Amino acid sequence: VAFPNLEKITISNLRNTKRIWYNQLHTNSFSMLKELTVKKCDVLLNIFPLFLLRVFQRLEKLVVIDCVSLEEVFQLQVQGLDIEETYVLNSQLREMNLVRLPKLKHVWTKYRKGNISFENLQQVCIQECWSLKTLFPFSIAKGLQQLEGLTINRCGVEEIVSKNDEGSNNHEICFAFNQLSFLMLWYLPYLTCFYPGKYRTTWPALKHLRMSWLRIKIFGHEKFQIRHPLFLIEKVIPQLEEVSFSHDDIAMINDGQFEADLFCNVKRLRISCYFDVSAVFPISFLRRFYNLEGLDVVSCHFKELASFESDACEDKDLIITIPKIKKLKLDMVDNIRHLWKQDSPLDHICASLECLELW
Repeated sequence: VAFPNLEKITISNLRNTKRIWYNQLHTNSFSMLKELTVKKCDVLLNIFPLFLLRVFQRLEKLVVIDCVSLEEVFQLQVQGLDIEETYVLNSQLREMNLVRLPKLKHVWTKYRKGNISFENLQQVCIQECWSLKTLFPFSIAKGLQQLEGLTINRCGVEEIVSKNDEGSNNHEICFAFNQLSFLMLWYLPYLTCFYPGKYRTTWPALKHLRMSWLRIKIFGHEKFQIRHPLFLIEKVIPQLEEVSFSHDDIAMINDGQFEADLFCNVKRLRISCYFDVSAVFPISFLRRFYNLEGLDVVSCHFKELASFESDACEDKDLIITIPKIKKLKLDMVDNIRHLWKQDSPLDHICASLECLELW
């Protein structure tokens, strides 16, 4: 059976199924398939075995959830043998969601040649894949010109792009994410770098940047770079509408000299990772965000949000320069004793509050 007109397949709860496809498929099999969802197939080891990739190159959406034995999604290599150089694949895949795959080692097995392309990818979401060490092979990452959204959440990822083994170690690599507007890197405790070599990145369309619980340096100055940051403050901040800052990021920004309007486009600010129980909420930091509408406070040990950072009169005078927000969200702020006090800064900041969330 070829199923030449089938456009969507959902495979779920096949607990003993070791493979989805036969190695040899009828001509035109699944030639119109655009969406594939695989859920709770407990002994499945891969989704697309070697040499069947071209059969599914019209696939546009892939969802794989809760497959506890899955090790590979796209198998590009078997027993150390690469695909032949004459093999060409231009995948139409646009969206990929991989969730709760505890043994996933490779989304794409390492592949050096450039005749396999996933350049149509627009949305990639990877969540709770703790055995995954690298997301994109170098050859795949260089072609992600259409990528619009990337989420990596609660994974064992150590590097986002694998090293180019065939290139020179002294040659600087440029990764251009020209369409990417949303980037979320969340709770990646083993992430050590974006790319393990000399590189630079461009993100001209980036608007939403969500970061927390990361070891790598996210932000840096153009003038002072001790470690290679993922973003330069001066270049990325002016274009952002949403941004996340940790305690270290805020300390760096407060120590630096930046233009007054650098943060003027930010509408949503997330403050995270203040773990010192004596830390005081950095309320004066908010004055930089003229057009702020939403404030999230995540994983912080503040006892209150209502205090001034000092008793100096100038701090109180600065309150009138801090924007009035519409939404306040507190998530894992477990030490907080109270939100408001009489004549506190929050009287002004939350005067126009429309939504309050406590988690």
